Amino acid sequence: MNLKALQLLVLLIAVGGLLGGCESIESVRDTVKDRVAGVPPKVRAVEGEPRQVYEAARLAMEKQGFRFMSGGPAQGRLEGLTRIDGGREFGSSRQRSISVHMELLDGGRTEVQVLLTEIVDEGSERSVGGPAETPLRESPGYDTFFAELERQMQSSKGK
Repeated sequence: MNLKALQLLVLLIAVGGLLGGCESIESVRDTVKDRVAGVPPKVRAVEGEPRQVYEAARLAMEKQGFRFMSGGPAQGRLEGLTRIDGGREFGSSRQRSISVHMELLDGGRTEVQVLLTEIVDEGSERSVGGPAETPLRESPGYDTFFAELERQMQSSKGK
């Protein structure tokens, strides 16, 4: 983290503390924090071994419209992309990515970390440096993924 970014973060936190609970300051603080430290993944622990959880996660990801791109059970990771949707303006597009990491915990449980990202390309005239990738701090996609993961885990236990 560079010094200017750290100073800006401290300043925003101080201003946020002075204004105490102002929702717009909270949003600014989260945005700056996300850019400096990154958006943390959503984490849940599920019953099951990593290979079993991997297969359930792959199916859950596909049910949400993500296409498998890379990863594997031995790597403990899974990456996927949605189809590209046309944006509001001619030449623009939107897409989402999902990144899932799995790690064995004690007691036959597996930790599942999920990060969703939105990829937006405003088109060649507006875009400098290519598409913008924004990790999603809050999205209903997280709850949907974990609910589908649990359904897939229950389904695999019934087999």
